[in-house]
Amino acid sequence: MISYREIKTDEKIQLQELMDIVLKNLERKEFFMPFTEEELEDMFNRDKIITYGAWDEEKLVGMAQLYLDEAYTAEIKEILNMSNNKIAEFGGYLVLEEYRNKGIMKHLEDILISKLKEMDYEYAVITVHPDNIASNKAIEYTGAKIIKTTNLGDYLRNIYLLKVLK
Repeated sequence: MISYREIKTDEKIQLQELMDIVLKNLERKEFFMPFTEEELEDMFNRDKIITYGAWDEEKLVGMAQLYLDEAYTAEIKEILNMSNNKIAEFGGYLVLEEYRNKGIMKHLEDILISKLKEMDYEYAVITVHPDNIASNKAIEYTGAKIIKTTNLGDYLRNIYLLKVLK
């Protein structure tokens, strides 16, 4: 049975192993924007990034993140002309191949949305490569809508917007 909880600092090695395995085996490398050094450093700074994991007993099998810090959302807020809104970004979606299509990402998304509501965020943005069918479907599950398709740096992305507070 899969359980879900926030990933703790002392589980950093398991987190790194999950990232390495999933990213190494991606069918198309452009589907995932690599973590920056800053993101890796901030992964356990709850004021900037909150990281949730999916666990099969003691094994970390999936993760998703909330990027809360303005440094991570400023570019998208500018693109969407929403600089004055309280927006977080979903990111770091990774699930081991043998655990895909089991609803793990949907469950993680539900947790992230609940967390954003608790913190009074207005919106969440999610960026996904247009050809990444599985990830686009997972995002659409949340009710988010594509607002724009554009390049973020060197990466073509659909930008989805989800209204969190009604």
